[in-house]
Amino acid sequence: MGAAPALAAPGEETPITTATFEWGVNAVSQGTSNSGACSYFVAGIADGTDADYRTTEGNVTLLKRAANGDALKVTRDNRCLPMVGDDSRQRALFTGGTGQHNTATGEAHIAWTGAFTIYSYGGLVPWYIQDPVLDVDATGHGVIRATLGGSAGDPGGSGAITPLTPVKNATILELDGVSISGNEIRSIPHYAGTDYFPLTDPKNPASPRSKDSAISPATKAANPTGWGSWPTDLVDFHYRSGLTTYWHSSGGSGDAKKVPYGVTLSLAGGVPDYVDIQPIKITQQPSGVQALPGDTVTLTGAATTNIPMTYQWQRADSWRGPWKNVEGATEASLVLADRKVGDAGYYRLSVQAGSLSANTYDAFVDVQALVLPWEDSKPRNRVVYAGSQAFVTSGFTGYPEPVYVPQLSRDGGKSWANVLPGDGLLNSRSMVVDAVPADWDGAQYRTLARNGHGPDVVSSIGHFTVLPAPTTPTLRLNVESHPAGTRFDVTKNNDIDVLGGGFGTPKTNLIYGIVPTASWNARGADYLAEDAVTKVEIEPGWNLRNGFFDRSVRPSAGTMKPGVDYSVVLLSATPGDRSLDAALPLPLVAAVPDPDPSTEPSPQPSTDPSTDPTTEPSPQPSTNPSTDPSTDPTIDPSPQPSTDPSLEPSTTPTGTAAPSAAPGTDGKSGSGSSTAVAGTTVGDPAGKAGGLAHTGASPLLALGGAGLLLALGAVMALRARRRNMI
Repeated sequence: MGAAPALAAPGEETPITTATFEWGVNAVSQGTSNSGACSYFVAGIADGTDADYRTTEGNVTLLKRAANGDALKVTRDNRCLPMVGDDSRQRALFTGGTGQHNTATGEAHIAWTGAFTIYSYGGLVPWYIQDPVLDVDATGHGVIRATLGGSAGDPGGSGAITPLTPVKNATILELDGVSISGNEIRSIPHYAGTDYFPLTDPKNPASPRSKDSAISPATKAANPTGWGSWPTDLVDFHYRSGLTTYWHSSGGSGDAKKVPYGVTLSLAGGVPDYVDIQPIKITQQPSGVQALPGDTVTLTGAATTNIPMTYQWQRADSWRGPWKNVEGATEASLVLADRKVGDAGYYRLSVQAGSLSANTYDAFVDVQALVLPWEDSKPRNRVVYAGSQAFVTSGFTGYPEPVYVPQLSRDGGKSWANVLPGDGLLNSRSMVVDAVPADWDGAQYRTLARNGHGPDVVSSIGHFTVLPAPTTPTLRLNVESHPAGTRFDVTKNNDIDVLGGGFGTPKTNLIYGIVPTASWNARGADYLAEDAVTKVEIEPGWNLRNGFFDRSVRPSAGTMKPGVDYSVVLLSATPGDRSLDAALPLPLVAAVPDPDPSTEPSPQPSTDPSTDPTTEPSPQPSTNPSTDPSTDPTIDPSPQPSTDPSLEPSTTPTGTAAPSAAPGTDGKSGSGSSTAVAGTTVGDPAGKAGGLAHTGASPLLALGGAGLLLALGAVMALRARRRNMI
């Protein structure tokens, strides 16, 4: 422990040489994130990898605090374990702070050296706080400034990170009511009532600010005394890092976790002594149950630590709580006898050990009458590139919720083989094929559904058409949504589904949009689609997976002008880089010429489709390759989609996906909730997108032999990301 500073006469500047600053940031930075990954601290400036993990560096030491203030040594093994509830109570401790304190005015200035890195989403978004400085004025208002740095990451799991320019002298926290008594500094973080107006271009710190608050009026009205924001400098930084709304109120269920933790400040101190207590580790989680009337349900949880523990089961009507103790339920297992319809609820095991506590995940126990599986969503015919990712979906309704056995036939349905190994079971109606094999061309797909009652139910049949993978950047219309002969009317809103391939693994952002075909054909070396009627800059990763592209573009009515040819384009956002250029000339409905005012209108309808808007345009291809994709050698024509019934899109709805928390937003997927249904995505109610909503980094299951990778769609419910559209 450091010695206390020498006392000074009233009104004199007291030098400070051993001040300490301890902080846990906030609850968002503690414990698990929406993706299931643990967020934790690393001493020093770290790169986001586990290999760079350390608990001390220079004047910075990491520790954990129990509810009673005891200090526990943090390790690689316990860094994610909760200390109180689901809070891991990590702290970064800076020692050796220097400065001065005016005992008459209360003013103080203290600076520390060193840094700690917050591994948000387990390191997918690593960012650091370096060399914090505390200034306190005579009114008791305090400001903590520091250098902010790190990388912009993808919380969805692609693993791609982009280094950010460090922000020096950034205000990271403001303090109210700062008072200094002896060596103790008391303060209250300022948050409530602080507003945030984002930059119009978050990537450009010099851009003007929006006149509209990022905190909606509805959010403010719903929490009039609690809504707020962190200081503008810090929020601006996180709008670039990808963590966005985690630093101001947004109206979500996670708003309470955004509030800053208090800081522990002392004019003199050092690294504390540690107590020999191990954080509680949950070793068994209770599982959700779908029970029938009359069933007996048993839930079990377990935990370990090195001091005595007590158990208490708790119940709530919602995963949000409030939680109430189940009377007499103080064992590791909970038995619920003779369940009745209406007894549904959430259960969890609360574990207490001294000043430590931890809770299991909540388990949902449902009780409904038996419903045998019946098909509510038929498999869709899929047209994909070999090697591209595809979602394959069919659905059944039943209670208990059915499980699925995906099957494939390569002989016209004479024989069927399970797609997945072992028992072949899939706990979701959606299967993600990470790379569709070329030999699936012409194959049929179906699923068996079972819920433990009655025989398996067989789904309808879907077909695969697998196109050769392009070797150069190529775009084409998704014929699942746009069969042969589709033409787009520029006077109406359009939803244009585009597939692409041959893009490899770009190291640069890309521009995606619609441009006049003439300007594309005349583009120069530095062309960046400046004249696009609609465009967006996208990052590689989930937008381009395995070198393939699948995204919608949605020009509104009037965006494109009649009589002008347009193309959907994808190109590098780096000036001079033409290696990713790809264009898809759009087939448009022919413009209707204005009638000659000198000619009396005929009472008979015209038989000329060029002048009659109610008549389909001629199926004859145009002689202008800029308007007829069938004459453009860069576009792979579909193998006669108009004559092959396997290419016609299913008109049967595929269900509605329940949107779950996206990174950068608030929410929670409750245990026991039904899995999300792929095939219909936000902004795509008809399921035309083929279910290719880009999710986070779902675990992949490797199959033997062909090495085919499949991801279970159940993971989508936890980490679903909305399909991007422009």
